[in-house]
Amino acid sequence: DGCIDWSVDLKTYRVLAGEPLRVKCALFYSYIRTNYSVAQNAKLRLIWYRNKGDSEEPIIFSGHRLSKEGDSIWFRSAEMEDNGFYTCVLRNSTYCMKVSMSLTVEESEEGLCFSSRIRYQERAEITKSKMITCPDIDDYLAPYKQPIMTWYKECQRKEWRSSIIINTTSLWIPEVQKDDGGNYTCELKYGSRVVRRTTELKVTALLTTRPPKVLFPSERQATAIDVQLGMRLILDCKAFFGYSGDSRPIIYWMKGDKFVEELEGHIRESEVRVVREFLGEKEVELSLIFDAVDEMDMGNYTCNVENHIGRGSGSAILQKRDMYRLELVGGLGAIMLLLGIFTAIYKCYNVEIMLCYRRHFGSDEADDDTKEYDAYLSYTKVDLESVEREMSEEELFALEILPDVLEKHYGYKLFIPHRDLIPSSTYIEDLARSVEQSRRLIIVLTPEFVARRGWSIFQFEPRLHSMLVTGEIKVIMIECSDLRNVINYQEVEDLKHTIRVLSLIKWHGPKSNQLKSKFWKQVRYEMPAKKKEAVSRRQVMDSGEQGLFGDLQAVPTVAMTATSASLAPAHLEIPDYNEPSHLEMRHFCRNYEYELPTTAIATLSSRHMYCNLPMPLLNGRLTQNNIEKTKKDIHLNSPFVQLSGQELSSDIW
Repeated sequence: DGCIDWSVDLKTYRVLAGEPLRVKCALFYSYIRTNYSVAQNAKLRLIWYRNKGDSEEPIIFSGHRLSKEGDSIWFRSAEMEDNGFYTCVLRNSTYCMKVSMSLTVEESEEGLCFSSRIRYQERAEITKSKMITCPDIDDYLAPYKQPIMTWYKECQRKEWRSSIIINTTSLWIPEVQKDDGGNYTCELKYGSRVVRRTTELKVTALLTTRPPKVLFPSERQATAIDVQLGMRLILDCKAFFGYSGDSRPIIYWMKGDKFVEELEGHIRESEVRVVREFLGEKEVELSLIFDAVDEMDMGNYTCNVENHIGRGSGSAILQKRDMYRLELVGGLGAIMLLLGIFTAIYKCYNVEIMLCYRRHFGSDEADDDTKEYDAYLSYTKVDLESVEREMSEEELFALEILPDVLEKHYGYKLFIPHRDLIPSSTYIEDLARSVEQSRRLIIVLTPEFVARRGWSIFQFEPRLHSMLVTGEIKVIMIECSDLRNVINYQEVEDLKHTIRVLSLIKWHGPKSNQLKSKFWKQVRYEMPAKKKEAVSRRQVMDSGEQGLFGDLQAVPTVAMTATSASLAPAHLEIPDYNEPSHLEMRHFCRNYEYELPTTAIATLSSRHMYCNLPMPLLNGRLTQNNIEKTKKDIHLNSPFVQLSGQELSSDIW
């Protein structure tokens, strides 16, 4: 009673649990002009209390964890239970004065060496220098003794860049960079314990020297805004504020010389929103809200911005919108939206759309020309080492799946050289005539086909090359795998650039073989428009025989025997093609794989027989001594024609 109470001192003591702490009586440092020694000589006593609710209890010093030393109390190891207010009272029989100090004890956050609630705060402008000191450690420094201190950043030891200088109790950064922001912790060894202080450094932009800038509405010219009466309206003002320290952005709306608070009740301002912030520079937004636009609301509205340097403003003029404009804009917007949707659908499903159109409304492309075949399939299997080896997925697709699906399922009429080519003149002329009679040219690119340059005839034969360059025939290239690392692939790329009308389709393995896959849709899209007809393989073969090289009749067995006898001298016998050395010379077509029997030719049935026999053999140009040669020698060394057995296939007997 009758004691002068200075309430709570402004200084707050903050410490991590487990660390030592000294709490000094603030009377001797801020409120009276004397020190503890003088007060003792004046017979004044210093008594400590701890606040518990509305009462104060005297502190009993045990000396073990809490002790009184001079004008202070010492916590050897602060604990969470020590949180609260501590009051020091200086009195005698005639004099009394007291003040309270606040103590906050926090535990370190999980995984960290500090608590974010008791950090010190510092700011540094980018590119300028900054000194970070270890705060509030004077009470823990021993006189005449060098302190043992360690610095951490984000609680980790750090290899500081060479320009940063660490002194006894401070860390100096000569040129602050953006990455220098963060938490700096100084750790001082104090007896058997440590004292930690953490400072959060925030890097900011340089202090601005310019007034804020209004981004919208424009500062240079008033922005006209068409509004519809009775509708809700939100008018946004956006502005940029440079870094101005702790000052908050000042932004507000006015109509003429009136503030928003003076306008009608249906007009109000929103809260100031920070749209984005970087190094203390801010882009802010303030909305002017009209619950329902009225005729009286038309006019000029100004957005004003200010800082300690100056001010800026931007104006918006509200004007009544003509009704027909609204409908016109809405109609055009809907049309553009529909066009965008239709364009996106067409981009994604153009192949399906075209196939659907062909199926219901399209005509047969064959009705408009005199060509015999829908496509010429340029792919043959030439493997002089072993025809009997198991085919790769690419070969199986090119030789069996592709022609079977196009002919049997979709009804296309293909010209396949090793099946349909019947010699009538030179091989090149027959081949060129076959391509001319085809509406499409399909080139199947497999690694083997590219490596052996199966496509090269279309590049080096002038007549065929001219057809590709002039666009006389549309070319469909089917790539069966990644061919970039295959030898000769660059030549294929060069060929692509010379083809005038080219479509490239990727075959992605067995999953593309399914009839509903996108691959077949792309193939059908590039193939001639054709109504679906189920055509058997036998029909396709027969039509191919009768179309390009004249009407062919089934050759009777007797006629075949007579013809074969006239082709070769009496001393020459036809080799046995069932022998292992001649297995490679049989006709290669999976659906027509059959061999010459070992019995006499007269036992053959009355049907067309196709054999891959070298022309010298058929023309009787080999002597008896040549019969023992291998098939490879017969083919490669023949003076009659320098072509492979597969390229010269389908000779008719």
